[in-house]
Amino acid sequence: MSEFLSIRNYVHFRRYFDAVHPFFWPVLYWQLKRAWLCLQREKRTSVLLEITWWGGVRIVHRGDRIETPKASPFALTRPRYDNPVWFTDLPAEFLSEAPCTRLILPRARGRWPEGPEGGLPLAPNTS
Repeated sequence: MSEFLSIRNYVHFRRYFDAVHPFFWPVLYWQLKRAWLCLQREKRTSVLLEITWWGGVRIVHRGDRIETPKASPFALTRPRYDNPVWFTDLPAEFLSEAPCTRLILPRARGRWPEGPEGGLPLAPNTS
């Protein structure tokens, strides 16, 4: 009985009980419960109900189906590391450390005393 009273006092269902004669409230409760179970069983977003004065409930319109989201065909996926996409045909000589990378010096904060900021010291002019 407490379940029936909680539904009757619920804000969204109150207008349904106001439209039905109090003698038929148990019928309305039973019909609303049946409509709710139908909504859950068919996995619908919503339903449009028609209520009669004697408590009859008829589903006039069913909402959209709730579907599980599918993976997007355009989603970026990274290939596995054992995929041949990651392999290269370059000779090993080109993959070794380049000799010019050894000449790059880290940039110091502020100015170097011998020359411009972050650069190599200026060589004296010997010409």
